[in-house]
Amino acid sequence: MIANALLLALVLFMAFCFVLMDRMKFLIPYRQTIFHNYGWAIALFSILLFSNLFATFFLLARRFFLKHTGQKLVYVDKQFRIGQDDLSAEIRERSEE
Repeated sequence: MIANALLLALVLFMAFCFVLMDRMKFLIPYRQTIFHNYGWAIALFSILLFSNLFATFFLLARRFFLKHTGQKLVYVDKQFRIGQDDLSAEIRERSEE
């Protein structure tokens, strides 16, 4: 889930950066001055934007992909306590350890 959120945030952040670089071509002659005077602010806001994108995608993934996890775990726990045979072999092996 973290990897998916990180990938989506990175893709969207890079797309935003490429669009921004394309639209700011007129600032190329002043590039050195801008980075010298405002590089720390650009870096800070870039980090904040990326972290907000990551947090948003992570929360959306938790909200939609882990919707009924508690109910599923209760179901598996009931099967485990009853000792039904439809539990997977891997779960039975791990529980015996």
